[in-house]
Amino acid sequence: MKCLLCGTDCRKNERRCPNCGTSVRLMEKLKRLSNRYYNRAIDRVKASNLTDARESLETALLFNKRNINAQNLLGLVCLETGEVGEAFKHWLLSVSYQKTNNRASEYISYTEANIVEFDKMDMGIKLYNEALALLKGFDTRTADPDKIRRRLENALNKLKGAVDFNPKLLKAVNLMTLCYIILGERIKALDLAKSVLYADVANPEAAMHFNILCPDRTRPPVKVTGEIEKKPPKNTEAQATPIENQGFFTSSMFLEAAAFILGILACTAVFMFLIIPGITEEQSAKIEQLQQQEETIASVPSGTAAEIVSSVQTNDTAQKEADIAKAKQLFDSYYYIDACELLADLDTKGISAESKAVYDSIIDDVLRNGSAALLDLGQRAYNEGETENAKSFLTKALTYSENASEEDEELLKTKYTAEFYLARIAMDKGETLEAATLFNNVKTNHPDKKYQNYAESYLSGLKED
Repeated sequence: MKCLLCGTDCRKNERRCPNCGTSVRLMEKLKRLSNRYYNRAIDRVKASNLTDARESLETALLFNKRNINAQNLLGLVCLETGEVGEAFKHWLLSVSYQKTNNRASEYISYTEANIVEFDKMDMGIKLYNEALALLKGFDTRTADPDKIRRRLENALNKLKGAVDFNPKLLKAVNLMTLCYIILGERIKALDLAKSVLYADVANPEAAMHFNILCPDRTRPPVKVTGEIEKKPPKNTEAQATPIENQGFFTSSMFLEAAAFILGILACTAVFMFLIIPGITEEQSAKIEQLQQQEETIASVPSGTAAEIVSSVQTNDTAQKEADIAKAKQLFDSYYYIDACELLADLDTKGISAESKAVYDSIIDDVLRNGSAALLDLGQRAYNEGETENAKSFLTKALTYSENASEEDEELLKTKYTAEFYLARIAMDKGETLEAATLFNNVKTNHPDKKYQNYAESYLSGLKED
């Protein structure tokens, strides 16, 4: 068998991987667990339960990131819900682990031959993101009713376009449903909620919308066929494997090249709008700070030492208040990580009451959202094999969530999930003691029972080793 961590071939009589030293016995156990969740996902796909199938596949990859079948199937599940970028990401990862005899190569090749269709799907995703940006942070309880209606109607127009371009984008349909519920158009909202539940029987948002609209009625009937709309690709002769031979998969295969384009556009946008402005702002802030300090020193040529100290302290207080104001702007614009970096270690001693009130009003949300964003970056980097980047992101997430209180369950989840992935990184590197310590913390303290069970499985494997 191949080592689950480094891909080295391990012989049957070897107790450890000759390259990285990982226990073969532990790898076999993790591989069995991964296959068990993968097989469970197949049953859920046949029952049109895409949400739970996706969760099972993500769990399978958590135990064995080299499970090619699970990686490919997860891409197809994402594709069936219109998430083309996620699908393409999983197929690329699959090909990176196994370059030959891999169905993911055929999926990627097919997308390259159908670029026009993927451009349309890409446009649907862009329209959905624009609608989401219109509604994000908009408080319908306090805003003017006319303003609310105009905002919702603008968002609905974009969402209708998104669904026209990408009919399977369930996120867009769910957001349309919510808009209609707020506007009081219950019949339209109910039809949309049913359409999502027909496609994905366990979709939590659609189920919530249906229960709001029909609290005393049973769920709508579910179409469970096992053979969900068989539509093979037009321009390929690739044969489906028995596991993937549901029309569900082949019908959705035409959604992918847009993901490649979307990835390029997203990277360009991040670089142009986040990285470059961040660098420029940081340089400008440092230059301004140096100029202020120079002016302060120049303005006190003959002062006493106490006066100089007082002037420097005043300048330091002004800088703190400026940082709080800037963090508030960043937070309101959803740049949670940048806001976190400004406020995480800020000493509020000496600042004005107004600045202190602003700080107190946002600090909890800044830490909660900033650490969650870093955790997400860390998980993605780990799943893509970028271990050092993952460790950097996860360490920062752990730092910002370190003082989470027992009442803040969301921040606690972030803290111990970050520890879980740091434990996996330590295990991958052969740092058994550190991994065991972190896994034990997760097992004892994580609010989510699922992660407690994961940690217990890894601990038992380490003990057997």
